[in-house]
Amino acid sequence: MTDPVPPSPLSLRLQAIEGRMTKSEAVLAQWLLRNAPTLGLETGATIAQKTGVSEITVSRFLRRLGYRGITALKQDLRTSGAAQLPGGDLYLRLENGELGTQIRRDAEAVLALAEQIARPEWEEAIGAIFAADEVFVTGFQSVKGAAEDFCRRLAIIHDRARFLAAHDSGLAEWLPANGGRRCLILIDTVPYAREAETMLRLAVASGMTAVVVTEELNTWAAKHTPWVFFVVNRVETYIESSGPLTSMLSLIVSAVAARDEAKARARLEAWPAMLRALDLF
Repeated sequence: MTDPVPPSPLSLRLQAIEGRMTKSEAVLAQWLLRNAPTLGLETGATIAQKTGVSEITVSRFLRRLGYRGITALKQDLRTSGAAQLPGGDLYLRLENGELGTQIRRDAEAVLALAEQIARPEWEEAIGAIFAADEVFVTGFQSVKGAAEDFCRRLAIIHDRARFLAAHDSGLAEWLPANGGRRCLILIDTVPYAREAETMLRLAVASGMTAVVVTEELNTWAAKHTPWVFFVVNRVETYIESSGPLTSMLSLIVSAVAARDEAKARARLEAWPAMLRALDLF
């Protein structure tokens, strides 16, 4: 067991107005609490940018909390020591507990991704995804949701990215098309969905390029494609960790976007207008 962390002056002030905040203030409150250790690096402008509110809203909210600007908030946190608890020190406080051990192992698994993206095959795979006229994403069992989420994010960047569920469509999406470059991204970290290798083999046989994200004990994927990237999901938790996989998929989206930043930026800027037209929120 670890000793409880005493509330910071900021958290006490926020508690005093809890339930009486506007929507924007609630967003700010949550962001400030979660980022209190690193607020020394922020300005009113950067906080506004990261939370999606105006700089004036940030200033007014700080005044409502009793601070005369961001400088006063930083001074209050420094005095209490709350701003001197960066990630490393916080880890030391958690280290002896079970959750602290899990955080460390998960962090090590995420950092191990650096070895994967440093391989020459990484740039080749990202290039194949970027150049493809169609990208199909598939995942199975417990990682199907992560694969679907990844596909939605990739679709914001890539013109033709769609999720493929072989059980639903019977691979009708792969019927002979009018040429074009096609790429399969197969995500399989549970040993193993029965159809995974079959789908990979069929994709390669049809002329597709293929990228596989899998767990470290996979021995069959490399028989079909050189673009196989491994994530560690066994970190001695009750259930396999999804953190490293999520990080790897985010890296893929970012790397594809970086191939044409102007295009990615244009798509990102156009997307909010479509969301507003849907009137979902």
